[in-house]
Amino acid sequence: MSWRPWSRRVVLAVGLGGALAASLTSGAWADTDSGAWTSVADVPAPTEGMSTANVGDLIVAAYGFSPFGGDTNLTRIYDIAGNSWSVGSPAPTPASSEGIAVSHDDSIYALGGRNGAGNDNNRYEPSSDTWTVLAPMPTARDGLGAAVVGDSIYAIGGRPQTFGPCTGFTTLADNEKYDIASNTWTTAAPLSTPRSDVGVIAHGGKVYVFGGCTGLGPATITNEVDIYNPITNTWTTGAPMPTARAAFYGIGIKGDTIYVIGGEDKTGAPSPANEAYDITHDSWSTSSPMPHPRGEMGVVSHGGRIFTVGGGVPGFGSSQSTNDVFKP
Repeated sequence: MSWRPWSRRVVLAVGLGGALAASLTSGAWADTDSGAWTSVADVPAPTEGMSTANVGDLIVAAYGFSPFGGDTNLTRIYDIAGNSWSVGSPAPTPASSEGIAVSHDDSIYALGGRNGAGNDNNRYEPSSDTWTVLAPMPTARDGLGAAVVGDSIYAIGGRPQTFGPCTGFTTLADNEKYDIASNTWTTAAPLSTPRSDVGVIAHGGKVYVFGGCTGLGPATITNEVDIYNPITNTWTTGAPMPTARAAFYGIGIKGDTIYVIGGEDKTGAPSPANEAYDITHDSWSTSSPMPHPRGEMGVVSHGGRIFTVGGGVPGFGSSQSTNDVFKP
């Protein structure tokens, strides 16, 4: 694959919370029948394992590991329309990475993480630039996935160890349900196979769980797909991924198709794979591969496009500032 040269322009500014803003002229890769990639404004500093979700036209990328200072509690805000970054109020301590975030209504919920943040459940409201500490998650973990169905958040899988993807001597099958209205947790049916560093997304009232690590090291990375039905509190199995991968920290979607992008493969290398799961037909196809393969990136779907924010090139600590967008 070849791509056109691209140039970068960085602007430093003072804004919300003493902000950094950055903009980048777009660089596009050739269109294919399976979608096209473009580059947008880089994350202000290379960061992996951020808790990333969107509210409206804003992508919030909180926490995360940066080689310049280790785990952080920064709140980075990307304005999609303006292609620029700013910084909001700091997230509650401790500084952390490898948690997960989801959005509901006008808020972001950041769950779990390493460095003593395993039980954390913190809500961010961009409209007021405020964080609120909520009822802690019962099972402390990082490398988990999460998804929203109705007014509930499901926190699934993960590991208690905090040394990076696929470093769990123990992996978890826990599936815990957070009721947003009552600020309470209950236990739901566990994953059939305990694993960490999974990709999780909800669609049509069900929760889809992709890949992950069943133990210690990349050789344990799986291509398993599990589907949870909250109404019946039961799991079923979907068609396995063509490429076994882990360390996604986010999954993309457009219509009835889920896009499982990047991650770490069974050799421990960053995977360029971009595989499309057709929910209706329980089948897979191949989409245009990542131009900058990496894992531990934030993934947000917005306006028919999928943003892949920051991330790392395995192993843990090789952080990236790339912000690439896939349009199926």
